[in-house]
Amino acid sequence: MNKIELILSLLLLFAFAACADSALAVAAEKIDSRRKATELFAELLAIPREPPDVKVAVQDRQAASDVISEDIAWESLDGERPYALVMKPLEASGKLPAVICLHGSSDSRDSISTENFGPGEWLRYGASKPHQTLLGWARELARRGYVTLALTQRGLDRRLPGTESQTKALLVYGRTLMGAIVYEIRQAITYLRTRADVDAERIGITGMSFGGITTFYTWLVDDRIAAAAPICGGVGSVDVFVKMGSRDYHGIYWWIPGMLKVGDQGDFAAAMAPRPLMLWAPRQDVGMPKEGVDRFAQTVAPAYRKAGRADYLVLHQPDGQHSFTLEAFEAMNSFFDRFLKAR
Repeated sequence: MNKIELILSLLLLFAFAACADSALAVAAEKIDSRRKATELFAELLAIPREPPDVKVAVQDRQAASDVISEDIAWESLDGERPYALVMKPLEASGKLPAVICLHGSSDSRDSISTENFGPGEWLRYGASKPHQTLLGWARELARRGYVTLALTQRGLDRRLPGTESQTKALLVYGRTLMGAIVYEIRQAITYLRTRADVDAERIGITGMSFGGITTFYTWLVDDRIAAAAPICGGVGSVDVFVKMGSRDYHGIYWWIPGMLKVGDQGDFAAAMAPRPLMLWAPRQDVGMPKEGVDRFAQTVAPAYRKAGRADYLVLHQPDGQHSFTLEAFEAMNSFFDRFLKAR
């Protein structure tokens, strides 16, 4: 490539970036209310705006030394049958706050519900070698005074086929796997609100990696969630990730068709202000570049300040990689204690 061709290529690249930024600015003007943001994002996910119904079957109940657990399942879209573990403190009484707990792509409801809490090894379904992960964190939250619902997410663990295959099949019908996953999580919210031991106004949601992005997108479309805490969830800026990130890092489920025609992650989150939101966003996390998280903060923080609740947006950017650490767990636990227990 000669100098003239190089200059022309750079000019075209800059023009493309400028057009993209301009399109985002125009799109963001459409997101002028929480209701509008919720409607637009539900449309992008190709799911109904209204909360779904659910009929849950309890498969088993067990009482251990620390928690009472229930094995539950229900019918969902496409004949899918989601299954989850619901846990609560052994000596619990009255209505408790609840938290939906969503695992990462290499884990399941079982790995986040083990009796042992802390870093450890877990053998992923179908894998030949174990990997390092944070075990038992959903159970630990239950020990600390919450009703927790640990859901194995669609396309992961034993819920085959996998996410790539399911996404392709749904796209040709004008649907998205992210929408189907969020639909199931919303069914879990519907169920928790019917339980006599749950305060329906104090339901939170959190998740790691795959569970972090599904946490964030469920929070955008469901105002029944009182507080959300995505951990290393690829939240920041889709626009920045497209331009700067490793596009092969996130599976196809992460990419929402047509999203940037409407707005970036920060544009939608700003419309949610001042609903409590915590991001755990390590500076070296390959799935959410620091530049994207910075743009998210620049977009969202002013909206929370304008709403008079700047402190309801909690952003942690420690040094570190893509990992659910004990530090991240304690930050999430403190966040929920403040916004769910203290209410």
